[in-house]
Amino acid sequence: MMTLFSNKKCLVLFVLLSITACQQTPKVNNAELATNDHLATPNAIAQSLMSSAEPLISTPIVHDDIWQRIRSQLSITVPDNKEVAKWRKYYLRHPNFMVTISERAEPFLYYIVEEIERRNMPIELALLPIVESSYLPYGVSNQSAAGLWQFMPVAAKRFNLERNWWYDGRRDVVSSTNAALDYFQFFHRTLGQDWLNAVAAFNSGEGRVGRAIAKNKRANKPYDFWSLDLPRETTAYVPKLLAIIDILQRADELNYVFTPIKNAPAVAAISLENQLDITLAAKWANIEAKELVRLNPGLNRGVTPPDTEHLLLVPVESAEKIQSKMASTKKKDWLRWHKYTVKSGDTLSEISTKHTVKVAAIKQLNQLTSSNIRIGQTLVLPLTSHIVDLSDFTRYGTKRRYHVVKNGDNLWDISRKYKVKLQDLVRWNKLSGNSLLQPKQRLKVSL
Repeated sequence: MMTLFSNKKCLVLFVLLSITACQQTPKVNNAELATNDHLATPNAIAQSLMSSAEPLISTPIVHDDIWQRIRSQLSITVPDNKEVAKWRKYYLRHPNFMVTISERAEPFLYYIVEEIERRNMPIELALLPIVESSYLPYGVSNQSAAGLWQFMPVAAKRFNLERNWWYDGRRDVVSSTNAALDYFQFFHRTLGQDWLNAVAAFNSGEGRVGRAIAKNKRANKPYDFWSLDLPRETTAYVPKLLAIIDILQRADELNYVFTPIKNAPAVAAISLENQLDITLAAKWANIEAKELVRLNPGLNRGVTPPDTEHLLLVPVESAEKIQSKMASTKKKDWLRWHKYTVKSGDTLSEISTKHTVKVAAIKQLNQLTSSNIRIGQTLVLPLTSHIVDLSDFTRYGTKRRYHVVKNGDNLWDISRKYKVKLQDLVRWNKLSGNSLLQPKQRLKVSL
């Protein structure tokens, strides 16, 4: 990857983190672009991304702040139109928004920028997770898109993001970033060599953008993004990105602050071939387990997946300590829990007593909403009752709070108090927009 991987004790090579930069433009069949029934297969995508490599860009000027590093390489022209102006005005009205973004992006932005530069792609793509997920790795949309890049399940499969009981590659920052950049490179090659078209396709799908391009070509019309007939959501999505680009470019002029992020790796990647309980790794490094959970959102069970190599992200200053403990600890002791198959007559209480594990810990790690279990069901039994509280990392944010309703409260005022969207507040609590609130009612608020 970068200097993040320069430590010889980090058993990771940059080439393990990404697919070779790609390269030659394939011929485009407009008829195939005109329907979602002809989406490229994973093999076709891989072939498109495996041709001769383009030369990499020269090493950029060194900056102390990664936002400055991005600013110095901005290349996409931002038009002065009402769509961009609308979203620029919106972001300028919310100056604390980018403060929050910087806090969330700080562990990951360096890697994303390095990978974009390595592939010689527009640096502006590093800003897209702001639009997609507000840089929340645990973010999940109401349409089941997940992660920083908000991959839908179908797209995850096409771009080889593994999803199983142990792991969701859509939330894994390294895997999802590489897949997203593959996605953009493929779209750029097949949708008119236009990066804005590629961004639009990331939002609405290549079939929809392809049909719009084919329609304009048949009518001898331009087929740049601004000339295409696309859904309302997409016609807002691209201007959101352009507005952020414009604000970053003119931050001093607009008096808008992007909280500085050190232009250096915040995390190191450790390559694991055996399963490791990340609460144990945290103990070895004398850091909070929640910190490793935050850095490794792709892990569903608080443990790395079995039977596969896995990259564990750790604070860069903790990498050597964790690797030293790994080297001096038997691999069988890297786990502090095991699997248990439910037998006839078992109850959670009996299993809890037999294995000296609290019922609450069993239910939490296995995501059980009740005490009902079935014969043949596999349970993960932690060998400690001190489990990372995964409820701190909710579907829509990194931290969940509860607001207790008082007389006079309404959804609009509550949403403004916590600086969240009204529609999110409604969705989190399964309410309607005109719901009547009751005193002492508890409302979920994800920040």
